[in-house]
Amino acid sequence: MRADQVSDIIAFVDRLAAQHLFDAATVKRLYSDFYKALREREDRLPADPWPQMQAARAAAQPPAPVMPPAPVAAPIAPAAPVINPVERALQAARDEGRVPPAPAATPPRAPESEPAAVLFGVLVGSVVAEVQRFHVEALDEVRRDVLRRADTAAASPSLRLAFRAAWSRPLDSDWRLPGAAGDLADLVRVLHVALVDAFGRNGAEQILGRALRTAEAHPEAAHFAPRQLLETIAGLRL
Repeated sequence: MRADQVSDIIAFVDRLAAQHLFDAATVKRLYSDFYKALREREDRLPADPWPQMQAARAAAQPPAPVMPPAPVAAPIAPAAPVINPVERALQAARDEGRVPPAPAATPPRAPESEPAAVLFGVLVGSVVAEVQRFHVEALDEVRRDVLRRADTAAASPSLRLAFRAAWSRPLDSDWRLPGAAGDLADLVRVLHVALVDAFGRNGAEQILGRALRTAEAHPEAAHFAPRQLLETIAGLRL
């Protein structure tokens, strides 16, 4: 792990899960346990098993035999390529369809002149920020649910791909995806369904309501009504 932010924990656990084929329940538990352990006082954590493991391994190994020096130095063969076992396991998992490939490029950013795209970024970014701040353990559940449902949206394949790529690192994306207002609204519908699954209908509407008010306070709201991004959500009470 390179750091202890939520995105670093998710990336680390995902790679570990891909290598050892952990089930979804174990992966979800590890997200939470790692997050809590990294913020726990050191004197309350279990003892580090690594030194004992190293000592036991050294004691179990027989001494290396002493080899006589070679009379003539053999020509040095080219070094064999180093195979990263983690990358090999991830590639094997991708080949079998268990792990989706990483996005090839950063999602395209919409020009500032597209108010619907800008306000979509404000709305979705506000939802992600609130879930991460107050319900950090639920953020990955929402992310996985959105990725599972993304292809049901009535949007172009390129826009759905950009949406999925942004959710691969939700805390790092600015969420300004170029697309028609109706297509962006249907992506918000997909997000709403994931929020309902995680927090119930009332909780989802409260989170979306606060994000909507943030978008309505944005200067671009003078050119495009953010509420139009919620028009595909049936029975929404905001």
